[in-house]
Amino acid sequence: MLHALKQIDPQILQLRSADGAVLVSNHLQGRIFAEIEGELIHNFVPELAAHPSPDEFNNLGGNSLWPAPEGGDFAYNYPTGGNWTVQPGINTIPTHTVKAGPAALEIAKSISLFNRKGHTIELDFSRSVTLIEERDLPDEPGVRRIGYRSVDRLSPRGDFSSQDFLLGAWSLEQLPGAEGIVAFGRCLNGAAECINDDFYGSAEERIVRDGDTFTFQLGGPKRLQVGIRAAAAPVMIGSLDPARGVMVLRTTPSQEGVYFNIADNDQPAGPYSAADMFSIFNGSRELNFHELETIAPMRVNADGSLAASELTSTTLIFRGPAEKLRHILACFGLLLFSREKK
Repeated sequence: MLHALKQIDPQILQLRSADGAVLVSNHLQGRIFAEIEGELIHNFVPELAAHPSPDEFNNLGGNSLWPAPEGGDFAYNYPTGGNWTVQPGINTIPTHTVKAGPAALEIAKSISLFNRKGHTIELDFSRSVTLIEERDLPDEPGVRRIGYRSVDRLSPRGDFSSQDFLLGAWSLEQLPGAEGIVAFGRCLNGAAECINDDFYGSAEERIVRDGDTFTFQLGGPKRLQVGIRAAAAPVMIGSLDPARGVMVLRTTPSQEGVYFNIADNDQPAGPYSAADMFSIFNGSRELNFHELETIAPMRVNADGSLAASELTSTTLIFRGPAEKLRHILACFGLLLFSREKK
């Protein structure tokens, strides 16, 4: 997969570490990938990347930056109230390099989006990516690791009213596999009320809570998604793939601003009926991938116009035996558990 990615984008940008590299593709709309010892960690669909559709969504994998909300009255993915679609600014337009160095880089593009209300917004889309130094990563014998921090910005070019638009930067980190993989998270205010599953149906039968920790068993016959409420003070989400020997952790800090409903549905209770900082998508056996997602709030200027939505996310990736990966979780005060849901 890594060879195919580099063939499709020979100019792909790289931030190299001792165990691997973080790769950023202008050709593939600004997606971020990572590899450890030559193995591509992220999901990637080379056939689609080599022969993209001109009018359907090219779901290629990697870490991609999207505008929220997906559904509801202000939807960017149902802009005419019809079928789900991904607009060219996200689906096909490449980014360009603003600056590149051995440990940090920045890419950008200008895009135009219209929403379900029929309004068009012009945006500057940018991603700054910094490699995390090895000394700042947990060290476990026999485990390879890499980490990066991304600062994603969607910045309005002009005055656009918050009465006409909602805008939140939303990072979707797509990883292969679902069946047999456990996703998890930790919320400082406890896991009892941290889950919002008003997306594609209840995920409750696949969730177990224990104190400030929850687990979400991926796979199964149905696509499911859960949001992690900002009010629960979430600090981390992640997934552990024991068969592949890969664990991914993601964090983003709480921010001042308005968290709103990002869900891919009609949002019958309105755009402010949910306020999530994280989301986990279970692609089920059908799609055979999952996503760990971070979400920024909307920011509004004093005059009611939209300000830039900025999302800072940290991704830590570990590859090694499953038991050693569980040891690393203890460094973050998070212990996975295994028992039947009561």
